Amino acid sequence: MKVYTVHTHPGDADPMENAILIREGFNFWAFLLSGLWALYHRLWLGFFGLVAVSFLCTFAVELFDGGPEMDFALALVTGIGFGLIANDLRRRKLAASGWKMVDIVAGHDETDAEHRCFERSKNSRLRVPHSAAALTSTPSTGSPSYP
Repeated sequence: MKVYTVHTHPGDADPMENAILIREGFNFWAFLLSGLWALYHRLWLGFFGLVAVSFLCTFAVELFDGGPEMDFALALVTGIGFGLIANDLRRRKLAASGWKMVDIVAGHDETDAEHRCFERSKNSRLRVPHSAAALTSTPSTGSPSYP
């Protein structure tokens, strides 16, 4: 089973309508197409970080007179590293944009996880929240903040 984090934007009328699920763990597409993946997800700092690391790797290959084997090894390590942190970079960007992580769900694939998330969300809306049930009003003002 794969684990996903669920992110919603609190300003939306129905936050679950535009919910984003991000898978935990290694991102194969970020490993394989690092720069394009970063640009697609608008991770500008991640893209420029990849460009900087690429220049440093090229400089290291030239400095140590490495051949294509060293160039390949450094590119492989860079790709694996980016694949490991890519989903975390997406989460950080969403958090900086005001999105909130509201749930963690597991499923066999993303569709199954979405289904579980929406079922859980629907069931939680049907229940009366504990804090709302405890509100009482004063006889004179009707204010729910009466002790």
